[in-house]
Amino acid sequence: MGKENNTTKWVLGATGYVGQLVTHRLYMERSKGNWSGQLITLGQKTIIPWIMERTNFHLFPLKSIPQMLLKHHPPGGIYHCARMAGNSDRSRRIAARKGHNANQRLIHLIKKVPTKIPVVYCSGTLMYGNTLDRVDEDAALLPIAYARAYEYAERPWVKAAATGEMDIRIARPGWILGPDSWFEHFFYKPAILTGKVPVYGDGKQYMSIISVEDCAGQLTHLMEHGMPNQSANLYGFEPIKQQDFALLVAQCMDTTTANLTASETKNRFGKTVYEALTSSTPVATKHTHWRAAYKPIHHDLKALIESTVRRLQAKS
Repeated sequence: MGKENNTTKWVLGATGYVGQLVTHRLYMERSKGNWSGQLITLGQKTIIPWIMERTNFHLFPLKSIPQMLLKHHPPGGIYHCARMAGNSDRSRRIAARKGHNANQRLIHLIKKVPTKIPVVYCSGTLMYGNTLDRVDEDAALLPIAYARAYEYAERPWVKAAATGEMDIRIARPGWILGPDSWFEHFFYKPAILTGKVPVYGDGKQYMSIISVEDCAGQLTHLMEHGMPNQSANLYGFEPIKQQDFALLVAQCMDTTTANLTASETKNRFGKTVYEALTSSTPVATKHTHWRAAYKPIHHDLKALIESTVRRLQAKS
């Protein structure tokens, strides 16, 4: 992150899974003197003491961000990690409609600011659908699973980026690995309950994995070194088959793997989760120079898995 003058940065969804790490990275970079502006953080429900104490924190739903806040604290860049979520197909559709309306309103507010504000929007690779071929940022969007609903929420940003009137950089991280989210619920906890790490379907589907820390790092890298309206696939390692990923988890937990057939997976979790767990989306990037310039935190997938398992064990 290069030296900058008094540049204010915003993080939307600062108390969320990815937003927390983006906030922490920006805070640490500012502590090192790499930038000197305000760090404006916004959250809706979760309260995290250190964020409230060390940043300029505001408790606003995405749909209610006031124009006055933009006027008083004009951002030099906005990290949008505030995707509204749901725990069922119906609730995800409702969240997507709310997110769509909130994003349209926010775009309208940003357009009123006299300077062009770069926005890094955190999306996901399920937007590319199911494929055995590695896909880069030019691939068509064919959303599956959770992305079917979430695509509608992010559509205003995709359209805004296409016009070139704004600077919208859409980031699509792969499977974000950390002590929470999908890894805990679909691999770690089932292994604790059954004694075996599950492999969903035939296990030949490819996963592109990135640590939550490097996801935050690549998001900030995209803001600092990306080009206007440049989308970017975020990943930390070469694609790995799920059966091989599960085997690494099993080795870390001193156990073995067990296949859950496609029909068993669908019956247990429903169609949407089944599609997510059995989809194959190996990603690549056409921005090789940008990627090569990023210095990753995690270089070894097995070591990352071991660290994540230890952190989950410490929580339990």
